[in-house]
Amino acid sequence: MAAFFTNFIREYFDAQGRLTHYDYVYENNFNYGYDVTDALGAQYPERLALLWRNEQGEEVQLTFRDIQRLSTQTANLLQSRGLRKGDVLLSALRCHWEHWIVSVAAHKLGVILAPVYYRLTEEDLYYRMVKAKAKAVLCCQEGECPAHMAAAADRAGVPLRLSLGSAEGFEDFHALIEQQPDTMERVETQAEEPILLYFTSGTTGEPKGVLHDHAYTLSNHCGGGYMQDVHDGSRHFATGDTGWEIVAGTKFYCHWLRLGTLLIYDYDRFPPEKILDFLQDVQATSMMAQPTVYRMLTEAGMDKYDLSSIDCFAVGGEKLPPDLPEVVEAQTGQPLYEGYAQSEAGLIAANTKNMGRKKGSVGKILPKYHVELLKDDGSFAQAGEPGEIVLLSQDGKRPVGLTMGYLDDPEGTAALWDGKVFHTSDEAVKDEEGFLYYRGRMDGMIKTKGYRVSPVELEGILSQHPAVRDCLVEGLPDRDLGERIEAQVALRRGFLPTAALKEEIIDFHNQRCAGFKKLRGLTFVNAIARNANGKVVRRKANP
Repeated sequence: MAAFFTNFIREYFDAQGRLTHYDYVYENNFNYGYDVTDALGAQYPERLALLWRNEQGEEVQLTFRDIQRLSTQTANLLQSRGLRKGDVLLSALRCHWEHWIVSVAAHKLGVILAPVYYRLTEEDLYYRMVKAKAKAVLCCQEGECPAHMAAAADRAGVPLRLSLGSAEGFEDFHALIEQQPDTMERVETQAEEPILLYFTSGTTGEPKGVLHDHAYTLSNHCGGGYMQDVHDGSRHFATGDTGWEIVAGTKFYCHWLRLGTLLIYDYDRFPPEKILDFLQDVQATSMMAQPTVYRMLTEAGMDKYDLSSIDCFAVGGEKLPPDLPEVVEAQTGQPLYEGYAQSEAGLIAANTKNMGRKKGSVGKILPKYHVELLKDDGSFAQAGEPGEIVLLSQDGKRPVGLTMGYLDDPEGTAALWDGKVFHTSDEAVKDEEGFLYYRGRMDGMIKTKGYRVSPVELEGILSQHPAVRDCLVEGLPDRDLGERIEAQVALRRGFLPTAALKEEIIDFHNQRCAGFKKLRGLTFVNAIARNANGKVVRRKANP
């Protein structure tokens, strides 16, 4: 019997059994909700789709039939409250199991889901609601999320407000879906219509809204199936808040497409010992995490737990410290499989069991895209030559998996993708076998704890302090964080560079941003280096 995913993807291999290329086969009206999750609910009703646990020991197990039923009830709820294809639902659900239900429900309706980080500030949420023209919000109960969400929704005029439980200013999501029928008529959608909106930091201005279509849900199969070794019967664990795009590729679409079970652990602050105990208890077969996470796990002692069921450890999201692979392998007996991905394109290259692994490389270019390295003179780099990683059109079309573009930003979209070439702004070198060696960002973006942070956004916050005349924010190499965020500040006349003022400016900044954007240090300088056009010169020491 052919594997379920072959209904949509046909793979081809060489004589050694290595994946060489694959084709997508799906109808114009492909919809992951109906064609994948509902089909799985019918064919494998008792198969475990998701096992969720939190720090308090609460556990939820959902079969594919449960996913089908709950997502249909949720879709009926959203539809009954006026949401239609093309409307935006903004969610902040941490790692609660409801995220996967709501996602599938939104996909069934063609509603655009905009997941966001639950620790965002009121201003962050307000910006996203207004930018997305959100018609509804759904939030978790943790921390200040409900208060920030309610205040932002009041200002943005969002009419429908739901929460996971009872909260002031919100309707109880659980109570409402219990009243809904578990059948529905299929809503006609098209594979190239948008279903996901992720906000990602850019190099200029506010965060940009990255749009993905229905077909994007299929494009994650290569990363899940090969880098993460997901297969029929696997039990896969991955870190990452549902507000970030990485979740789509590391613990969602491909994993169900390949009949794997998702292992979800919901926490506030990452608890390494509890995670290791969880992995041992549920007998995980594979996991995916950021280097920062692996560092904490090895410091807790991965060798103190029975992780023998795991035979694939994947890593990505930030720069991999050179010593970490050896430490992980010494404690687990397994290598780390590193990969390279972007919010706009998903996974682009990866080390895998099937296609090989090389030390120091982010992996082999996957047959998912036509990838080249573009040199300054406009030609493509040969092996050993550095260049910008770019993706090329396939048969004159946007390749499956590549973003539809930035929301309401035609200029930004055109700069990213001109219909022929997609620019990653990342520099790399490749070898004769197609393995990539990442060299760094070309645009000053900061990668800290797995998050992308725009230095321009943080400079805008710093500049609001009355003592700051000019500033530069940059990411500096950090053993545990990947990059730590630090600032250089030139003061206005009348202000002295004292330790007290330094702390005041840092506090001023950190109180106005989410935790992952906080400054770790600040240095006073006489001036910020700028080029002839007045732009800040990044990755360069200032006087």
